[in-house]
Amino acid sequence: MTTNLTESIFESKKNIYDEYRTKFKDASGFDLERGHLFYGRLDPDGDVMFLDEPSNLKQIYAGSKKTHFAVDFVCDAFSSMRNHIKKVADRGHLDRNGTYPLNLKVHKAWGQGDLGFFYNQYINRLYVDFVNNYLEIDRRHERITDHKTFIKEFLRYSLRNASYFPITKTGFIASMHCSPFASGLMVEIAPERHGLPTNTRILSYVRDKNYPFFDREVRKFGFMIDRNAPWRFVFNLASGWAGTATGAKPAGAQFFMGNYGINFENVFKFYYRKAHLAELTNITNLFYSLYDSFYKQYATYENITYHKDEHGDSRCNKIVVSSVRNNRRPPQEMIGEEYYEYWLKILLKLRFKETNYHHTSYNFNFFINELIDRKRLLGVESGLNYINELTKGVSVTTFNTRGKNWQGVSDQEYYKRLRQGLENAQDPSHVQYSLVGTKNIK
Repeated sequence: MTTNLTESIFESKKNIYDEYRTKFKDASGFDLERGHLFYGRLDPDGDVMFLDEPSNLKQIYAGSKKTHFAVDFVCDAFSSMRNHIKKVADRGHLDRNGTYPLNLKVHKAWGQGDLGFFYNQYINRLYVDFVNNYLEIDRRHERITDHKTFIKEFLRYSLRNASYFPITKTGFIASMHCSPFASGLMVEIAPERHGLPTNTRILSYVRDKNYPFFDREVRKFGFMIDRNAPWRFVFNLASGWAGTATGAKPAGAQFFMGNYGINFENVFKFYYRKAHLAELTNITNLFYSLYDSFYKQYATYENITYHKDEHGDSRCNKIVVSSVRNNRRPPQEMIGEEYYEYWLKILLKLRFKETNYHHTSYNFNFFINELIDRKRLLGVESGLNYINELTKGVSVTTFNTRGKNWQGVSDQEYYKRLRQGLENAQDPSHVQYSLVGTKNIK
């Protein structure tokens, strides 16, 4: 049964990709499943990013009954594209009975990727499992007497499966649990569902008479069509980017981004924040709020002890079970200089587990010492950068792409990376160089 299901999924997806290859050889489609999973969540340095909201968000057209948001320049591009397609349709140049709607409006956007809301929901589900299941085994709840013992016990729980269920916000963003809409760069123009049953709907969009028109026209406004969901339009940040060339007329995405003083090279600097630099604040607030919730619900606990009955026959003393109810200590604010090193150690351990970074108890102490030395010498941010450099993965120089898609690079950068790749290949110290992008996905 499982084999048949797997074969069915594979064949279904294969049919879709074959359809793209045979009918639209030159289509520059976006592929969320195979190649662009972390689009809008990783910057060119490979650092995990999140949208600096709400200052960079703007309401996008979704009809009169719904409210959706996207990045401001994405909203402008969508508005212009919507008006353009409507004019073409009014002239009778498009099939009005096609699958694609001709009066575009957004059915899904940033609201389905609100990072703060969905991260809190995700952590809450882990917390419920921790309290209702993990702590009930062998009366583990008795080990929690205060804030620090709660942290230790929650870490024991989370470290077992951190590679699949990360705890840090950095790990969450770079995982399958985070919505791709969190970037604010994606919109869906139809109320379609996702998953295996929708594969027939995908083909209906691809076979639509209007598909070639949409594939061509959306690129003029900086968008790409997602091959796995042709009703999803993804804003291509590199569209129309001419680098430092002078006299180039803004086109594609750059036309709309330029109105905000933004381009492909600086958009992540001004519109997004590096997640790892905010992780110390995030992790301290997270564990405080978790223990605060736990304390309010379970301020006391019952401690069971076993001892011999002193009043019985000395030759056969009975074991007496007694229980004592104890008070837990209220949560404490564990922030400030005295706690920074404590939290940095926790962050390092969590990120190692979340990214499957190979380490032993011996070399972990080496990493801890290096981390603390950097923090004491250069400050907390240096310590956070050190953790990030160890766990974000390495740059993949083997696969360099020149082109119009978001991962494309200029000719100068392309040949620079090519030279570096050749040098690494000839250097014995780089044999078996690990080819990974982010390290939380096996």
